[in-house]
Amino acid sequence: MPPPDPMIFELAVRAGSTALIVIAATLAIERFGPRIGGSLAGLPIVIGPGFFFLIRDHGAAFAADAAATSLFSLAATEAFLLGYCLAAQRAGPFLSLAAAILAWLTVVPFVAAMPPMPFLGAAVFTASGLAAYLLVRAFAKVRASARGGRGLAPLLLRGLLAGLLVAGVTVLSAQLGAAWSGLLVTFPVGFTVISVTVHQRAGSVAAIATLNAAMLGTFSLAIFSFGLAVGIPLLGSTAAYGLALLGGLAATSFLTLWSRQQPGGTG
Repeated sequence: MPPPDPMIFELAVRAGSTALIVIAATLAIERFGPRIGGSLAGLPIVIGPGFFFLIRDHGAAFAADAAATSLFSLAATEAFLLGYCLAAQRAGPFLSLAAAILAWLTVVPFVAAMPPMPFLGAAVFTASGLAAYLLVRAFAKVRASARGGRGLAPLLLRGLLAGLLVAGVTVLSAQLGAAWSGLLVTFPVGFTVISVTVHQRAGSVAAIATLNAAMLGTFSLAIFSFGLAVGIPLLGSTAAYGLALLGGLAATSFLTLWSRQQPGGTG
């Protein structure tokens, strides 16, 4: 039996991991509330395999530059989340999604022009993440509540859709350089599906609360990317990848525990 095609294997892993995080985060939102679900949405389950394959296929230096660039891309993700939250106060799921994608597209050209400097990227991301979080808290109606969903089958279908979107992004990024690979590997595919799913299943208030929590949850992704960008030149790709993954998981665990301590943290 011939070995599986590496590209097919990569697509399957990345599509499957995306579907898993979308389904798990949505179920967590409905069971434990938007704060915990939004925190779990920041797990590096999606970008982790993406960078594993970047290291394998393109080498350590390429992956380090892509990781540094992804920090700027995560600032665009915060713009995506902010755009959705602000639009969802008055609009439905798909108009809100259009506003979110427009916000992402507006920011991406600026972050794509940034040099792959991890400390600068970390500073830009931190400033944008905190600003987006505080803006939503100030201007949007945020309530940590959720109600039951509409069955598992539609959610599984949406998880599959998220996986297929990631597969398409993977194919595109394979044709591009380190900068655009770093941008595309952190495109908010998971948040695209989570936002619309929660909005439709639990309403706009729950969607805004979830994405507001996800603004902090993305700090786990930033820690992972920063760990790779700084760690690869110092420690090598294997050690840096392991430590970056542990750092991202630790950040998600901390945010989840912190969310449980907040009033209404479990819905």
